[in-house]
Amino acid sequence: MQPVRAADIPDFGDVSQQGLSTQQEREIGENAMRQIRRGGTMMDDPEIVSYLNQMGHRLTDAAEVSDQQFTFFPLLDTNVNAFAMPGGFIGVHTGLIVQAQHESEVASVLAHEIAHVSQRHIARLIDGTKSGMWLSLGSIALALLAAQAGHGDAAMAAVAAGTGLAVQKQLDFTYSFEQEADRIGMQTLKKAGYDPNAMVTFFERLQKHNRLYENNAPDFLRTHPVTYKRMSDAQARSNEFKFKPIPDSLEFLFIREKSRALQMGGREGVPYYTNMIAEKRFANETAQRYGLAYSHYLLRQYDLAWAAMQEAKTSLNKGKSGKSHPMLEFLAGSIKIGQGQFAQAEQIFQEATLQFPASRALVYGLIDAQIAGNNLAAAQANINDALELYPSDAWLYQRMAKMYAQKGDLMRQYQAQGEYYVRLQEYAPAFEQFDLALKQPGNDFYLLSSIEARIRQLRELQNSPTK
Repeated sequence: MQPVRAADIPDFGDVSQQGLSTQQEREIGENAMRQIRRGGTMMDDPEIVSYLNQMGHRLTDAAEVSDQQFTFFPLLDTNVNAFAMPGGFIGVHTGLIVQAQHESEVASVLAHEIAHVSQRHIARLIDGTKSGMWLSLGSIALALLAAQAGHGDAAMAAVAAGTGLAVQKQLDFTYSFEQEADRIGMQTLKKAGYDPNAMVTFFERLQKHNRLYENNAPDFLRTHPVTYKRMSDAQARSNEFKFKPIPDSLEFLFIREKSRALQMGGREGVPYYTNMIAEKRFANETAQRYGLAYSHYLLRQYDLAWAAMQEAKTSLNKGKSGKSHPMLEFLAGSIKIGQGQFAQAEQIFQEATLQFPASRALVYGLIDAQIAGNNLAAAQANINDALELYPSDAWLYQRMAKMYAQKGDLMRQYQAQGEYYVRLQEYAPAFEQFDLALKQPGNDFYLLSSIEARIRQLRELQNSPTK
């Protein structure tokens, strides 16, 4: 990628690194990620994860941020919120996706958060206190977690557990930083091919929600206060861009309904989508029928889910045959696994991976179908092929562990599970799994040696001064 142009994104790196280094930022973010994952709200849904990261990296490419690693992750939470953490970790609540009326609105929030990270706003805020001793990385991480969840008291307690309450005041971004993130975010949206005006319309809708429900303001407004001056500044900037409608992608429409169905659960989702379809209250019929099919799937009503999914395909084709979408195929294969029809599921996923080779979710589905159908040799081959492309993918190692467990190969099962934890940077359970692997009976000298070497490598990594 080309280096960042100073005219677009000012470089504050030297000033902001006087206190909190880039490595410390990354450690704070990684620590917070572990805490969020343990909290149980982080989603590992491969389709939603993939969608957010594709959108996020499209935006970071447009912003020409080449010196920062970004990770985008969803949380199953009805609150309308998103948040940036040090180290390039950006979380998005499903509530924000569900409430977005257009894809560019979701992109506008991500572009705003990317600007917070690229300008190192958190580091600059913390550095500005000059309060003496630094807070511990763990305390800052806990404070950020509490702040993103809207628990101000918990955030204050977490900071107090470190070295003082002063940093609590800095968890909320200042007006100047919000204004800077708005400006850079709108430029990024334009370059990435999204509607830059979507930022203004989305913030205006949140502000209206705030006025109507004063005691129930969206969390995004609490951590990113939208003042009238800020809105007027953003509106003035939006006037610089010509209005050009950007159509929503079908993937966004599917992701929004999947997020809605997951928030509602099947028991609420089925009547919701049934009524919406019956009353024709939708902008896209295919997405609504997908939402109904997925809601049935959540209730394990597989026959009804299959029928609704077929109607979604019919709606998508509108009389033409052969047209599909990877999310429809993933749901179709998942339904067949639920029905116990593993050979049919494998065939659906096999054909879909050829039709949509960029979908990692379909690869997961194919491996799951092969493991469920006891086609373990094929599953192992597909896992190995996928790891060639995605060596840092924790979920592939989790499937590898399941495959070896089904084979009865406990040593390799524990080894694979250990690699799963390594990729989540959960080193304590990783060492436990490796130790269990070494305790299994067997005389495979090379396997034992590789596990012992891996343990030594991880110990050295943990003790490295750069870690």
